Amino acid sequence: MKKKNKSLAVIDIGSSSIRLVIFEKISYSAQIIFNEKNTLNLGSMINSGEFIEERKALELLSLLKRFISLCKNLKKENIHIFASAAFRIAKNKYEIKTFLERNLGVSIKIISEEEEGILSAKGVLFSHRNPIGLVGDFGGGSFELTDINELKRIKFIKSLSVGHLVLRNLGRSTDEKVFKYIKNSFKNLSLGSNQNFYAVGGSFRALAKAHMSIKNQDLKIIQDYQVDAKIFLSEIKEKIFVKSGEVNKIFLNEISKSRAEIIPYSIMVLENLIKIAKVKKIFFTNSGAREGVLYNLIKKKNDDPFILNVKNIAKDTMCKDDVKNILKLLDSSNIPFAINKRIIKAACWLTNISASVHPEYRRIFALERILYNQFYHIEREERYILSLILYFRYSNSIKDKFVSSYSKKISSRKLSNCRILGQLLRVFHHISGRLNYSQLNKIEIKINKKNKMELIHLDKKVLISGQSIERGIRNINEALKTL
Repeated sequence: MKKKNKSLAVIDIGSSSIRLVIFEKISYSAQIIFNEKNTLNLGSMINSGEFIEERKALELLSLLKRFISLCKNLKKENIHIFASAAFRIAKNKYEIKTFLERNLGVSIKIISEEEEGILSAKGVLFSHRNPIGLVGDFGGGSFELTDINELKRIKFIKSLSVGHLVLRNLGRSTDEKVFKYIKNSFKNLSLGSNQNFYAVGGSFRALAKAHMSIKNQDLKIIQDYQVDAKIFLSEIKEKIFVKSGEVNKIFLNEISKSRAEIIPYSIMVLENLIKIAKVKKIFFTNSGAREGVLYNLIKKKNDDPFILNVKNIAKDTMCKDDVKNILKLLDSSNIPFAINKRIIKAACWLTNISASVHPEYRRIFALERILYNQFYHIEREERYILSLILYFRYSNSIKDKFVSSYSKKISSRKLSNCRILGQLLRVFHHISGRLNYSQLNKIEIKINKKNKMELIHLDKKVLISGQSIERGIRNINEALKTL
């Protein structure tokens, strides 16, 4: 008999689509090992609040059978299935639920508006570092609003019936009827003055993609993308709504064919929210209710998710004691780093990230592995800094034209810091031979009065000699001149 593994499967039965996500484990460092979405439009009846058709129920059953068969090696308690707005509204929801559960042998939970909103907010807590502000999950049937305070406490505010299926059933995004409906939905809604808004849902992610395209962003990662709310709204409306009052369909299809019709509605909803809640910053996220389920099951919530993820990536190349020895030496030095200590620690863990790659490609592999990794609890600038540190770990200068665009995203001082730290990690590599990082405990690093780095070995000078080490020190001293 096969041993049941510890992965977690979440099946989200939404109004528009059904999605299965399988996480490799219940942890902040969990990687998604499978992710599939199928569009069923269960919420096509959402305005009338009538019945989920038998045809739709059979389609759903067939899809769920396949999804559950993919999860057959998981523990039964690690399969979570929930249904949202379409099921909440349907008059035959309990009959359909019973029909599915009887044929599948699993439990399906119809979550309330409040439960859905809280799960989405927990998804934001899972993926963002110290989020404070308004969370909005824009789906097919509804728009859930919650608030996260500085103590990470979640307060459910309201669920508005302004999902994209509802709005599309009312009319085109440019119709006055739709405009008035959205405006009236926000009427008398008290949201206070929220500086931050965390945008949850595929429609908002499509908006982020559209804005990145407008701004010619090099790095099209959504998770740590943040924008000024008013500027964002102005730029995206100008591009999407052309002067004639029509929608720029060509541009929208380039961004996302599946969400081209939805994006204009999401802009209108977002515009009303920004106005009512006085939103200044928008934070886009890849996470939502599914990650909220995972967050609920994590026991140690005081761990740093970013560092846990870094350790998970580096587990085959570094160990705790090695990193401890590197950090100890860096801490004892008087090098003027202007980099977040979390990022320095992450760089130490990832120092050998390209060890198995051909020397000619190590610098690019390291940079791109960081740029495109699904890190949580990290800001965009920190991502650039960490990737550049690892680039300089394998290169004494910028040798690739495309890297120049990333180097311009941070200050010249921080760029010099990236080069210094990257070259230091390279020097440490040659001193330790990757076999004995305890050698670093016998070394001292000092910046002298001439602003030059000195490397001193307390026992054996021979261990800090050699062309590779000397070249690294020269590179560091060149960078120190720019500070």
